[in-house]
Amino acid sequence: MGIWGTKYRKATVGLFSLAFLVAYSVSAITTAMPRAAQELQGLPLYGLAFAVTMATSVVAMAFAAPWIDHSGPGAPLMAGIAVDCLGLLVAAAAPTMEVLVAGRAIQGLGAGLEGVALYVVIARVFPAALRAKMFAALAAAWVLPSIVGPAISGAVTDQFGWRWVFVSVPFLAVSAVALVRSGTRGMNMTAPTRATVSRIRLHRLGVPQLRIPQLRLAPVWRRPGWALASAVAVLVLGNAAQRTQPWWPVELSVAVVVLILAVPRLLPQGTWRSRRGMPSLILMRALIGTAFTLGDVYLPLLMIQQRGLPAWLAGLSLTVGGITWFTGSWFAGRGVVAPHGRLMLGALGILLGVVICALVVLPTTPVWIAWLGWAFAGLGMGMAYPTQSVLVLEQAPPADQGSNASALQLNETLTTAAVLGAVGAVFAALLVNPEAGFAVAFGVAALLALAAGLVARRTG
Repeated sequence: MGIWGTKYRKATVGLFSLAFLVAYSVSAITTAMPRAAQELQGLPLYGLAFAVTMATSVVAMAFAAPWIDHSGPGAPLMAGIAVDCLGLLVAAAAPTMEVLVAGRAIQGLGAGLEGVALYVVIARVFPAALRAKMFAALAAAWVLPSIVGPAISGAVTDQFGWRWVFVSVPFLAVSAVALVRSGTRGMNMTAPTRATVSRIRLHRLGVPQLRIPQLRLAPVWRRPGWALASAVAVLVLGNAAQRTQPWWPVELSVAVVVLILAVPRLLPQGTWRSRRGMPSLILMRALIGTAFTLGDVYLPLLMIQQRGLPAWLAGLSLTVGGITWFTGSWFAGRGVVAPHGRLMLGALGILLGVVICALVVLPTTPVWIAWLGWAFAGLGMGMAYPTQSVLVLEQAPPADQGSNASALQLNETLTTAAVLGAVGAVFAALLVNPEAGFAVAFGVAALLALAAGLVARRTG
């Protein structure tokens, strides 16, 4: 029986609808953000508007793991959707770029809860043999929003204003929530993990907790604190990198020290040393996710600001990338190439795509080259992203699925936020020479993709 069989059909439709909503939200908001930054005179905060969402989602991800382990993924998933929509409404009503950034920070809290809960829902509902197909279906949910989302949101932005793009997402969320609740009803969404149940029973019997195996992560109650410290450090790092204050060296030093102390307590041991197996899988996700996000954020801005394209046409790169992402995910779900090979091909595709897109910084390069490049990048993400997700769920025991899903997304988000903050600061400093700023953004993305290819060799 497949994911569209009688037993799993409702769950598949519900999760598909949620992925569709997230995909539309990402493509629509990314297309509208350049115009919002221009209207609010907030181009120096453009990178921060993306980085802050990721920084706050780090805190939510760390909090999501113990919540899910104790209460199941159902409540965290619904809470995440509600908080996400609240942030969008705040951003839509923003009178200044600072308020828009605050709305994006609230949105990040919701996105962090959603992301971790969604992974655990898939692990609970679908057997291991169907998970790759479900991740491929989630990638398929990105296709239609990637095709029509940038065009629709670009047209709405051009005709009615960018605020209407932000407002549209909460309205769509109502139907998505109804489908998710209907599809996962009776699917064990409110039960704690077996490990949590065992701890409760042993505690009642008076068995010491030391007899129960513990995860190699920070204790549950400490992880949200370390995550909050990391998120604040990332934002301070981005602010210090702009060197607008005389005390920026102190800010920079403090942020680096906090990250050095906090990040290892949020991830499996050996992650940033690329230890073979799970740690390298989590590290590679951070590298490819950051590389792809840099291109996704700065490519539409390049098209609008430097090439004078309308918003709907500038968003075409997101459409092309979404289609090829689905193609790569479909190929990964077929299992024709071994997982290690798919990871290597994925990193190569992202590297090739970023390098091709970087050529568009040159005024003599035709615009269509960027769409070709982002097609390669999307194909690479489609092959690597779901493969990593499936491998992490397969290698993690059921009691650790929440924590490992949290670590996978937390490391990606934390790395992306830090890099976006730093690159955004450099970009703001180079506004007098924007071509150099775009060259820095794509150059950093290329280096990260190259590093991902090297780490992929250690994921087996």
